[in-house]
Amino acid sequence: MIKTSTFTEEQIREKLSQVRTGSDFPALAMNLKNIGVTYYETRMEDGRSIYHGENGYELHTGPNYDPIVVAGTVNIELLKADITNHQQGKSDYFEISRRCANNGIEKWAVCLISMTCAYIDKNGNKIWVEHIPVSSDQRTIFTLADIIIAHDKVKTGADFPGYIREIKQLGVAHYNSYVEDGHIDYFGDNHHQITVPAKYDKLSIADQCNIEAFKADLAAHQLGKTSFLAFCNDCANSGVERWSIDLNKMTCIYYDKAGNIVLVEKIPE
Repeated sequence: MIKTSTFTEEQIREKLSQVRTGSDFPALAMNLKNIGVTYYETRMEDGRSIYHGENGYELHTGPNYDPIVVAGTVNIELLKADITNHQQGKSDYFEISRRCANNGIEKWAVCLISMTCAYIDKNGNKIWVEHIPVSSDQRTIFTLADIIIAHDKVKTGADFPGYIREIKQLGVAHYNSYVEDGHIDYFGDNHHQITVPAKYDKLSIADQCNIEAFKADLAAHQLGKTSFLAFCNDCANSGVERWSIDLNKMTCIYYDKAGNIVLVEKIPE
């Protein structure tokens, strides 16, 4: 499966907003990895970061706080003690940044392929490298913002497979999309559910399903010939009430108003 590399600053900031203390860092690392980040560096001086993805993709973010001075000498024992306290939830992001600077750390470099975090001094030396813990049952908790960002990239049916890959990486297991007003229910692990509200005024769904007309409209949409809204109008006119996506089986099932299956499709990976 190909991961998306074109993560956005909005996605990064949304993930960072969930971090309160160092105890949240393992979940942050997994969340960043799942949106396509492979490696990033953050400077202690002002919190600027560079996020790297696949195929040379880079995203630069600006300062997060007023400049602070990075000490010229390293105190590794105090650094380790401060990091331990941070990981136990005893300090926030700004506090650990300030303490790292005081201990002579210019930046930290996080590799989300090897799941390691390296602390680097002003001379470019790796002072300490630690492994980022990831429990076997840890799962990404996707948010409404995650879903909206992913869905906004869909302009025509040709964009659909990429959208499916992205939300699967976010932790979506299945979802139901309703033609009447465009609202969608997304489901993840441990009964996690997010509902994207209605996108347009209500449409009237035909009582009788015209399967052949629907198949023709679907084929045109998948070729990029119609927008999402136009396709929803076509579904309503053809009597298709909703579709359900299973991201484990990679199937899309369309239903009519009576709950009958109209069509089952395999989603290309």
